[in-house]
Amino acid sequence: MRVALAVAQALLLVASLAGCGGGGGAPTAPPTPAPTPTPGPLYTEVAPLRDAAASAGRLVGAAVFSSRLGSDASYTGAAGRHFNYLTAEYEMKWDPIQRVQGQYDFSGGDAIVAFAESRGMRVKGHALVWHGATPRWVESLSPPELRIAFEDHIRTVAGHYRRRVMAWDVVNEAIDDSQAGLRSTVFSRGLGPDYVAEAFRLARKADPDAELIYNDYGGEGLNRKSNDFYNLVKDLRQRGLVDGVGLQMHISATSFPAVADIAANINRLADLGLQVNLSEMDVRVRDVSGDAAAKLQRQRQVYRDVVAACVAQPRCEAVTFWGFTDAHSWVDAAFGADDPLLLDEQYRAKPAFFGVEDALLGR
Repeated sequence: MRVALAVAQALLLVASLAGCGGGGGAPTAPPTPAPTPTPGPLYTEVAPLRDAAASAGRLVGAAVFSSRLGSDASYTGAAGRHFNYLTAEYEMKWDPIQRVQGQYDFSGGDAIVAFAESRGMRVKGHALVWHGATPRWVESLSPPELRIAFEDHIRTVAGHYRRRVMAWDVVNEAIDDSQAGLRSTVFSRGLGPDYVAEAFRLARKADPDAELIYNDYGGEGLNRKSNDFYNLVKDLRQRGLVDGVGLQMHISATSFPAVADIAANINRLADLGLQVNLSEMDVRVRDVSGDAAAKLQRQRQVYRDVVAACVAQPRCEAVTFWGFTDAHSWVDAAFGADDPLLLDEQYRAKPAFFGVEDALLGR
């Protein structure tokens, strides 16, 4: 027993010496924590992004929710300080406006428009026709009933906001992802493929002064879908129906179209005489390799390069981000937790903010 105790004590002594660098052994180094990015300045401590946009002759916008404007001081303050162009992220779509057939509720959209008007900001309506936010009752309509509802909705909503919005996303995401042509929706099935053109005709009559836009994702660079996008708006343009296009730009920092292809696509759309918008931009970084600082620097570069492609084309009139703070983004629910926007969850400016600023200022 005494021998065992002596051996145990000796082992403890050796371990103790090793732990303090004695006994000829190297100390065990604690793990090195990943560097934490230095917090950026609060949104009030940086120059308004709208000033940089004005110097470039561009609009800089964000999608917002009316429920947060006024109720959240940081959200309200950041939106009012940094942007001159607002889009309703949800409140001006068909479902929230007319969830019950024949009962219109404009309160959410009206609140956003009033907020913008009180601060000298412009508004883009989003979106008159989109299969993704259509009330359930629409699905049950016969083709003749659908046409009546379709026409009534566009006339009523565009008419309600006449002269109060600068532009409308008239039709949203009509092109199929996997094959040529339009996607199958309640509208294409019930009204036929010319429903897109008809929506633009109705919107033009309801608000002749608004810029009418076709908006979609997945066609930001040069590919099959962007060719379908181009052919659709070329036909609408030749018929005098469309004024602009929205390239959504929901992208990942690890896989997105080459910037040269984005620029080429912007230029060919502009050559049709169309105004171009980067309309819903966010940049996901969860799959970027490296530590948090590396992810944020990569995000900054992507934002800078893509926005610079817009600034280089005179007819690329606006860049809108789909939200502006990581505290509130659709990306988390759709793709998993991420940090895709310009301000962090504490409303501090991220490197991405300064990447956009650099692009707008030509740096």
